[in-house]
Amino acid sequence: MTVKVTMARPSHNIETIASLIVRNGVDHIPIVDDENRLVGIVTSWDLAKALAKGKKTLDGVMTTKVITARENETGDVVARRLAQHNISGLPVVDEAKRVIGIVTTDDLAKLLRGLKE
Repeated sequence: MTVKVTMARPSHNIETIASLIVRNGVDHIPIVDDENRLVGIVTSWDLAKALAKGKKTLDGVMTTKVITARENETGDVVARRLAQHNISGLPVVDEAKRVIGIVTTDDLAKLLRGLKE
């Protein structure tokens, strides 16, 4: 799990989200409220689709039914969830749905590389 998560607010526009993705070299931006509770997620793929379809607002881009993980879940459970939903990242949330990290397919690949070395 990556604990330093780049997040944004529902009030941000899609240009701000795109800038965060480019500046921070990430593909997933959890959208959180003032108490860091997850309300949605935007991925680089979401932004590409929005551009192609002429979407201008975050509401038109953001996924609100976010698949998440919990901090105590094992890597194999998270990997299966990613594969089952054909997604590349899961925000990790606590009991109050506050974002405490993110797990991506890149994180799992690094873990596997470490096991093989």
